[in-house]
Amino acid sequence: MDSVNDIKRLLTSQFETDLFDASLASLNETGNKLRYNNFAYSIRELSRHFLHRLAPEQNVKNCSWYKKETEDGKLTRSQRIRYAIQGGITKNTLEKWGFDTEELDETIKEIKVVIDTLSKYTHINPDVFDINEDEIKKYKNEVLLAFKNFVQTIESYREQLKTFLNGHVEDHMISSVVSNYFENLDHLAPHYSLNYSELTDYHISELTDQEIIVSVFGDLHVTLEYGSKQQRREDDGLDLEESFPFETKIRYEIDDEFLSKKYKVDEFDVDTSEWYGAEEYYENDVDKEIERRINDTE
Repeated sequence: MDSVNDIKRLLTSQFETDLFDASLASLNETGNKLRYNNFAYSIRELSRHFLHRLAPEQNVKNCSWYKKETEDGKLTRSQRIRYAIQGGITKNTLEKWGFDTEELDETIKEIKVVIDTLSKYTHINPDVFDINEDEIKKYKNEVLLAFKNFVQTIESYREQLKTFLNGHVEDHMISSVVSNYFENLDHLAPHYSLNYSELTDYHISELTDQEIIVSVFGDLHVTLEYGSKQQRREDDGLDLEESFPFETKIRYEIDDEFLSKKYKVDEFDVDTSEWYGAEEYYENDVDKEIERRINDTE
């Protein structure tokens, strides 16, 4: 089984891709009796880098579930794997939410076994030294399959957890986000009023050591109000009904309650680009737009 293309689709940085390509290149050094050992060692290092990227040391140690398990204080593979899957959410909290933590524990053990499988090929002994082409092909496929399973299992389980958490998010739980200040609208009119908002999508986008982050997308329906107070008293002002897409993130603190009442909302990113079309706009563009719309209604 050739897993090369499958693995390349799972890598997310140029370094990971370059390291993977260099690992495969080691197998072409036919004059080097250590070519397979170099390949296996490089793939194991790729797995280590991948896991360290998903679970940075300080992030893991910031988790409330973290405890020192080694004499020198170094993280264990199991701790990094656990963080890569569940972030800072504790086992007790997962159980309280109804998540199957026994299955999670088994998954962590299985991933660790896969990493150990990668490691066994890096030890230089007679049965993996100066091996022939047929054996290299066999062992190569075993190593690549092990690495692919390692990556896919972590990513799959984290997605399962995100999907589980998504099932606990409802529209009314995030409706409060629309009450924030929308800075991008200020240049369109001296005054505006928010009529209502529509949520088009939201999902759990990230789990960290401290937060569960929900990405939120929707449309803001507003009235843009033009004209001085006198003009508006004399009905010479102009009200324009418009809608603008927005997106933001809500950062819920990790605690026993989900969704937590402790959260922060990122500043809204309101997309007003369609108001101006594709052209560059200047300070008098709003006046031109008002004049055009008034003429259209006459």
